[in-house]
Amino acid sequence: MGDVPGTSFHSKTTGHVSRSVKSLCTVATNVIIIVSSIFSLFIFVKLTGFYEQNRISIPCPKGVDKPPNKPKLVIFWYPGPGWDYMLLRDYAKPVFKSLGCKIDNCIYTEDKSLADEADAIVFIARSLGSKPRKLPHQRWIWVNHESSCYSEEAGGVWAGMFNWTITFRRNSTIFFPYGYAQKRPRPLTKNYTKTALNKTKLVAWMVSNCVTRSQRERYVSELQKYIPVDVYGACGPLKCSKRDDKNCLDKINRDYKFYLSFENSISTDYVTEKFWKMLDRDIVTVTRGPANYSRVGIKPEWHINTNDFKSPKDLADYLKYLDMNVTAYVKHLEWKNQYVGLYSKAEVYCDLCAKLNDPSEPVTWYPPGELNKWFIDGHCIPPNDLDFNT
Repeated sequence: MGDVPGTSFHSKTTGHVSRSVKSLCTVATNVIIIVSSIFSLFIFVKLTGFYEQNRISIPCPKGVDKPPNKPKLVIFWYPGPGWDYMLLRDYAKPVFKSLGCKIDNCIYTEDKSLADEADAIVFIARSLGSKPRKLPHQRWIWVNHESSCYSEEAGGVWAGMFNWTITFRRNSTIFFPYGYAQKRPRPLTKNYTKTALNKTKLVAWMVSNCVTRSQRERYVSELQKYIPVDVYGACGPLKCSKRDDKNCLDKINRDYKFYLSFENSISTDYVTEKFWKMLDRDIVTVTRGPANYSRVGIKPEWHINTNDFKSPKDLADYLKYLDMNVTAYVKHLEWKNQYVGLYSKAEVYCDLCAKLNDPSEPVTWYPPGELNKWFIDGHCIPPNDLDFNT
């Protein structure tokens, strides 16, 4: 039987429409699923961000401590004998607790094999040794107690490596003078009049470096024209070995009224042990060094400053006046009843540990050449008191 005209065409058209409708339904369903998924993801992200943002404001339950920060590892990059002044070997472990640090979440070591794990590495500027690998999270510290006149910036592979400084300069990252004075909780009651009357000599000077940038030797030579100055050590006729330093100082303290604390160079804030080792002794210190001793905590009444006199002759005249006037001389000593001289690296390391644990501490570093600009350029000062003819 043949086909009925038109029947085949109608059937094909109907089937095609059915398939199109079905396809459209499938697409619509997929679109709905995708939109729902995107909306759900959006809600999840917003909620996650909300809780993340507000997590720190949710207090811990009472009795539950916040988890401690990971201890900070501090390595002293020990150069060897002669550079012991930053060592902490004599302190019991844990070292920073033994130091009495308020924040003691640090570990001290000299083990250089732990360099990659260190949070801070402490280097002596004049003896850096072999350079370890520098990692981004680390703070490298440049320690220097030499005058700006005798210092130079670390160059080569060390250029631009340092983040912080520990020096005698007042504007260091961590200020570390050669010494400092602390007020006594209970003042002494020394009779300095009796002390003064027992002294038999005027001026002493201990010195081993005979030719210096400050030309202190020229100043003393001029001073000797007007007042006796007994010179001990390699630069004078009176011998006093460094190995016998304490006995020499005891003798000077007993016999002399004045001690010359003259720096080998004139550099910003550079006041060495020449001053501090005399602080607890019964002798008046005469200083020649930076113009502003007060910047490093040394009060004007604690010393006689050559900067306050027009010439060595004027200084000599004043010293001779004090020699003849016991009451005036004693006024230069009485402040010592109130203070004690100290030298301590404990506070320096405590400050370092506190900075390492402070998340607000800014990230700083010295690009190549910047240490030189900060510590050396313009800070080695030529003497201006050697024109003796005016």
